[in-house]
Amino acid sequence: MTERKRVTILDVSRATGLALSTVSNALAGKNHVSEETRATVLEAATRLGYRASTVARALRMQRSFTIGVLVADVANPSSPDFVRGVEDVAIREKCTLLLSNTDGDEERQLLHMRTLLDRQVDGMVLISQHVSSPAVRALLDASTPFVLIQRRNPLFPDDYVGSDNVIGVSEAINHLHALKHRRIGFVRGPSDSSTAGERLETFLAEAKRLRLKVDDELVFKGDYGFETGVAAGRHFLRLRRPPTAIMGSSDINALGVMEAALESGLSIPGQLSVVGLDDIALASFRAINLTTIHLQKRAMGAAAADLLIERIRQPDRTPQELIFPTRLVVRGSTAAPALPEAPRLRA
Repeated sequence: MTERKRVTILDVSRATGLALSTVSNALAGKNHVSEETRATVLEAATRLGYRASTVARALRMQRSFTIGVLVADVANPSSPDFVRGVEDVAIREKCTLLLSNTDGDEERQLLHMRTLLDRQVDGMVLISQHVSSPAVRALLDASTPFVLIQRRNPLFPDDYVGSDNVIGVSEAINHLHALKHRRIGFVRGPSDSSTAGERLETFLAEAKRLRLKVDDELVFKGDYGFETGVAAGRHFLRLRRPPTAIMGSSDINALGVMEAALESGLSIPGQLSVVGLDDIALASFRAINLTTIHLQKRAMGAAAADLLIERIRQPDRTPQELIFPTRLVVRGSTAAPALPEAPRLRA
């Protein structure tokens, strides 16, 4: 079987009778090429099956046209929307994504970052990654452009895209307060996450403003995972005075709390109200029906990619911070407490 010869720009030039430079400019979308000439070139390129050489393009423009994306947990249902947003811009810019999962582990993150840098990516989007340690900062400051999503270090002026944690958590706590909940538990996210810290600080500040007493036992420290949510739920419901409502730092936390409650036969929201944060697709499923804070994840991913493209083209521009509004989505996991205090988890 004869191997099919690759169609080149020279073949398009010969088919149209136009100069090689004219064909090249037409395919590159240069403005000084007439629409009639461009249409002729595109028709011939399509008919012949011409595909631009990404290698030649990269050499010509001294770019790899690849973007590295690091996610903390590729299995977390919130991750795909962020990545899809980055991909939307990558497709527009004719770039390829290299996706890496770090499992929230700094050593794994460093390994993937070094690999991406060795492959000479044009830039990186870091979603909920470690950003403060000397080893990570050394790689971030190695001149390759990057943008952070949902985790940052305020001491460094990095390009950053985040959600409005203050408004989101405040709306959730006020919603529970309006339902007459006076004892509310909170599941804290990772200790080294700026976003998790902002959410906890807002919870404590809003509780103080509403004159809700928050004992140390009402804040459970963990991460954004399901197992943390389960452990938090069991902890809260075994207290001498259990909370009547629990808020997770993520929807996955909240699902874990719901699991802990249901394994003991407690009804939601009849005996315990639960609030999440993210508004993943699962949250709207009828069997879950989770009240949560909606994040514009895909839009945030796209905004981060746009910032990255700007940084690639203008390396010296001033770093930008984009904070996306949030909104409370009230569903069926919250209601007024049936009793002054929730029943405790069975031992």
